[in-house]
Amino acid sequence: MKLICAIVKPFKVPELVDAFRNDPGFPGMTVLQGGGFGRERARPHPHSPMEDLSDFSSHSVILVGAPAAQAEAIMERMARIAHTGQPGDGKVFVLSLEAAIALTTGERGEAALA
Repeated sequence: MKLICAIVKPFKVPELVDAFRNDPGFPGMTVLQGGGFGRERARPHPHSPMEDLSDFSSHSVILVGAPAAQAEAIMERMARIAHTGQPGDGKVFVLSLEAAIALTTGERGEAALA
């Protein structure tokens, strides 16, 4: 199992949700709002007002728990959709996920990801 963590520009979230929502094999996602900075300072993006750029720039964090066999494809698809070519586009990380349990059903492991 893998945990995919994508840090993206907030205006890219609807496009990412639309891309995965109707995929019957996609396990689901959680979206969080955040802020931060990287080595390169993000420049104003055409879809982002200037006041968004202070010490931290706004971003969204998308979390996906997925079977290991799906992780690479999900990561590549997210990276392709979220790319704008501007500094501050974000990152996609894939981490090993040791265990999972579905709170509703008690299912464990990959069965808990669906």
